[in-house]
Amino acid sequence: SSCRLEGRCVAAAAAMWQAARSAKFPRVHGGLLGSITQLERGYLSSCCRTAHSVPGGCSSSRSNGITLRLSLSTATSGSTHCHRALSTSAARLSSTQLGTYLERCGAVWDEAPKAHAVTASACSRSFTWRVDLPPSRLQGLQRGEPCESPPFALADGSRVRFQFFPKGDKDCKAEGMCSLWLMGTSSTSRSIRLRAGSSDVRGGGASEFAPLHTVLQNDAVEVSLELPDTEEDTPTPAAEPVVVQQSLQLTGLQIARWQVFNLDQIMKAGQLVSSPPFRFHHVLLGDMYLELQPETPHPGHCAIFFRCRVPTMQLRVDISVGDAFSKSFVALGRYTPEEDLNADAYLGVNLDAPNVLGTDGSITVRCLLEEVVQIPPALRDMIPKLDERALWPKRL
Repeated sequence: SSCRLEGRCVAAAAAMWQAARSAKFPRVHGGLLGSITQLERGYLSSCCRTAHSVPGGCSSSRSNGITLRLSLSTATSGSTHCHRALSTSAARLSSTQLGTYLERCGAVWDEAPKAHAVTASACSRSFTWRVDLPPSRLQGLQRGEPCESPPFALADGSRVRFQFFPKGDKDCKAEGMCSLWLMGTSSTSRSIRLRAGSSDVRGGGASEFAPLHTVLQNDAVEVSLELPDTEEDTPTPAAEPVVVQQSLQLTGLQIARWQVFNLDQIMKAGQLVSSPPFRFHHVLLGDMYLELQPETPHPGHCAIFFRCRVPTMQLRVDISVGDAFSKSFVALGRYTPEEDLNADAYLGVNLDAPNVLGTDGSITVRCLLEEVVQIPPALRDMIPKLDERALWPKRL
């Protein structure tokens, strides 16, 4: 009967859109693939000509450059309104039964966002890419969804691409911040700078790059990569690293004492040096280090960092040198010295202050673990299981 037919129509449409929403296909390859086509052919062949409301809220999928959005209308009639971005594949899709069904529901056609190419400067030391973010597109993006540029080549032959997250990547914790990264396989050690709007960052990028509203201008974001100027095309050889004369002492899983003896040589070389690895709290949290950066943040000073390698981990530590310098801060996993300096997550030490250096010219850094603020859930759940296994009876 007509009632049963309408019920099949509603159920079929809801099943198709739910499948497209839950399948989580890669954005590059689209979401409406063979499985959805099979659903359409199998269940919409007997669809009646009446426009029905489709339960399930709002959903969107991509196929061959076509964006489809399905949402419930707020009108009292309960009719369904659909949106599909116009492309070269529009005629082909509209000829299918699903396309015909969407048109009967009141599909609206718009131009898809234009994909801009990456442009290089004449000297190939700067690259620019523009990504259009009109309100309709920005509203459909969620945290962790990137906008990616086409790949492009650097002077050393490596291929890279921009990756911009308007709502922030999965490691971004601050609301309203966007993320910007340079993705690729380049192993170059040159200092690069990523820029968007008036904000910039050195290195490969940052999860909390800048507030989105500060880089969004006229519904678009312009991203650029700047390579440093060099006098020659061939890279200059790196300075020979200083051999650090040091010692490390641990007290339980909470206190580390790092002593550096040849501090005068390290200060002259100006190179970042690291302590031997150690572990706090639990062995599963991985290796941790103390680092010393000479002439930072001022000449005659040094900066002491705490480094942990597990992403998203947060530890509150207290670092002290002598009697005059001590600071408690939260150290974040996988942060760089530049990011720690911007976040004020380091201890600055004036080497000319009293009781900072020993009689032999060495410096002693004391690090105390105060609190485990956050660790990845997988590690947190694994710790009690490993502790329980350690208590099992051992074979004699």
